[in-house]
Amino acid sequence: MTKLRTALIGCGAVARDEHLPALADMDDVEVVALCDRDAARAQSLASRHRVPRTFTSLETLLQETRPDLVHVLTPPESHKDVAISALEAGAHVLIEKPFTYDVSDADAVVATAERCGRKLTVVHNDLFHHGIREMKDRIEAGAVGQVCRVMFMSGRRDQTFIPDRWYFSTYGGRLGETLPHALYQLVEFFDDLEVKYVAVRKLGQVIPPPGVDATSILADELVVELWSQGRSASAHITYSMNFELPPALIVAGTAGSLFVHPDTGASAISNDPPGLRDMLKTLPAWGDAVRRRVQARTEKPEDRIRASTHYRQIREFVTSILAGTPYSVTPRKAREVVRLWADVVMRYAGER
Repeated sequence: MTKLRTALIGCGAVARDEHLPALADMDDVEVVALCDRDAARAQSLASRHRVPRTFTSLETLLQETRPDLVHVLTPPESHKDVAISALEAGAHVLIEKPFTYDVSDADAVVATAERCGRKLTVVHNDLFHHGIREMKDRIEAGAVGQVCRVMFMSGRRDQTFIPDRWYFSTYGGRLGETLPHALYQLVEFFDDLEVKYVAVRKLGQVIPPPGVDATSILADELVVELWSQGRSASAHITYSMNFELPPALIVAGTAGSLFVHPDTGASAISNDPPGLRDMLKTLPAWGDAVRRRVQARTEKPEDRIRASTHYRQIREFVTSILAGTPYSVTPRKAREVVRLWADVVMRYAGER
């Protein structure tokens, strides 16, 4: 079996918790090297996952190991240079979001991939939730008619799960770091969105992780309105760090509306109070969600890994490279997310 020789650049939490466990479960992948400016961190992670070599220099890694695939897991400030170096060395490239901070950098990476004949993708992992995929299938089958409005909402007051202060200090702050998750879901429905309204506010109810001063947080509430001129439709984003609201996506159309929480699947929205029969129809979806949560506590480690949305996207990209099949998150989509992201963040964070 041909194995895809893979290197990871950046050995932070996402490498440790998502990328390395996912790659370790793939028989057609061989992780040949890790790279990080912190040599001790790279060596510790390599020892845990039996990766044979570590580097502190990207150029040396590329010259000595010649990987087929490079995962760029560094902060966004370095994504452009790291990705271009990897592409020019002959590797396909997968980049963690945010892709880049501005469109010109994204365009430079995309142009390099095209010139070098290499594949490029960006982690848009929430698109790989079962509920999101079910919703897309139902919409393509005509469940809502013509899409008129798409709304994304999410709230999480308790931010203590954040593994690194970088998430709060990056350009745009914590809201900017998580904003791509909303934007790439909207881009799945529209290819001509324009930002029409942005509002941010600081309410101060966020519970920050250790080492993060709550007073240093730029903003903890974000509202964005977007329009699609060609589709005569609109989109909306609400993010909050002041209350708990599980991520939800609502798609409204001329023939009906669908609501999806990633764990539960897509449910139709009715203007009338649901009857007992309608309520019973929702039980299987909620039951499936409960069963998945219970199984997550008892299932084998490899089953938990394969349930990860990171795993599903990485698996799709690896298969695309080895078998020449299509993959979901194209450079065009990734570039479109950067264009919208830069517009939103510039409106509240200003010049970098």
